[in-house]
Order: sequence, then C-alpha cells, then structure tokens
Amino acid sequence: MKTRVISGIVIALVLAGVLIPGGYLLAAVLTIVSFISYFELTRATGVHEDNKKVNALEACGYASIIVHYVQMILVKSHKYFVFSILFAFFLIMVCYVLSFPKFKSVQAVAAFFCFVYAPVSMSFVYLLRMRPYGQYFAWIPFIAWVCDTCAYFAGRAFGKHKLAPVLSPKKTIEGSIGGILGSVIVGAIFGYVLYVNATHDKAVIFVLVIITFVGSIIAQLGDLLASGIKRDHEIKDYGKIIPGHGGIMDRFDSVIFVIPCVYFLAAVLFPLMQ
Repeated sequence: MKTRVISGIVIALVLAGVLIPGGYLLAAVLTIVSFISYFELTRATGVHEDNKKVNALEACGYASIIVHYVQMILVKSHKYFVFSILFAFFLIMVCYVLSFPKFKSVQAVAAFFCFVYAPVSMSFVYLLRMRPYGQYFAWIPFIAWVCDTCAYFAGRAFGKHKLAPVLSPKKTIEGSIGGILGSVIVGAIFGYVLYVNATHDKAVIFVLVIITFVGSIIAQLGDLLASGIKRDHEIKDYGKIIPGHGGIMDRFDSVIFVIPCVYFLAAVLFPLMQ
C-alpha cells in the first residue's frame, strides 16, 4: 500500500508538471506515454511476442502514433483525426497483406485497435488543454480516479449486488452508484471553483455536473473493458512500469476511456453557456 501511495503522489506531481504548462511539453509526454501504452496493449493482445524484437505490425503502429501527434500539434484540432486513423488502418493492413502469412488477421486488427484505444484517446488531453479554460478542463478526465475511489468505499460499505460478476467479481451496483455520486459532487465543486476564478457564469457548475456524471459512467465501462482484455488473455497486469499499480494501462484504463468523452461534452455544452 505504501508503494502504491508513493507512486500515486509521483503521478500527481508529474501530471501537474505537464498539465499546468501544457504546450509542447504535454504533447511530448503524451507521445511517450502513448508509445508505452501501445506496447503494453500489443503485448497483451498477442501482437507483440515476449523476448522478440518489434515486428512490422508494431512498427506501423508506432509510426502511426508519430503521424497522429505531429498532425495534432500542427492543426490543434480533432477534425483531422480521421486522417490519422485511416493512415494507421491502411498502413497496418498493407503491412499485413504484403507480409502474409507472417501475421494473422486478428493480429492486424488488434494492432489497429491498440492504436485507437490508447494513443488516440490520450491525445484528447492535449486538445482539452488547448481549449478555453483548458488549464481547468484538462484535469476533468481524472474524475475517473475519484469515481474509482468512491466506488471502492461505497462498495465496501453498502455493496450487495454484483455489477459484473464474471468480469469483475468485486464490483457492485451500490459501489458503482457511489462512484457516480462522488464524481458528481466533485464535479459540482470543481465547477464552482471554475465559476469563481474564471468564467463568472454559474451555468458552468451544471455543465461540470453533466460532464462528470457521464464521465463517471464511461470510466467504469473503461475499467471493465481493460479488465476484460486482461481476462481474455490471462494476464494479471499490463506492465510493471508504475510500482504498486502495474503498467500505464493498469493505472489509466478508466481515464483513457473518459478523455474523448470530456472533450466532446465540453465542446458541445460549454458554448451553450454563452
């Protein structure tokens, strides 16, 4: 537990160190984290084989990550993300066809899935930071950790009915509800802080309540998805890079799912305040 807490503090400090300044530093860190998460996912899904060098499918994935972040930094918008996604799709599929039958079709599909799942989703943090009041909104996806914590304690105190007994036996419906309520309360507080210090519009409180309500539900789905992948491939953790937590995907699984959700909700709801 001590190791886990210390690692959590270090993660929080690193987040503050990149989210506050934003810009190229944030983009660089996200690129590195995307590389690590992509490796963890390709290893978990069978694209990468242990004790072997990076294969052609993985190389296509890493190249796609670079292309994705370069175009994102240059354009500073999500509107060309379709280019990155299609680039990755065609590059990986061409690699699969030209090297056939070296790789199985399921490996090619997994390589593309791993690219969209983590690197593309993570990149929306950069776009959130670039939005108006981004120094505040960039923190919102991490409401997933608030949800996890509240769900844990609510489940311990009141949990009786299993949420997903086969996939995650310890999660309960009561814990899930507690996670949502805790997230909404924190969202309302965060909205009040944003109202007082930046927007001076009380509507931002309701916007943050909506975003954190939806985000807390998405976060729990993201957590279950990551657990499902691990169970399918019979692994305990995605990696060992974070002491006490496991890999990047073990610590950020729920956050990754929430990031694009927060971005698009903010893009839709925030202008309605004007």
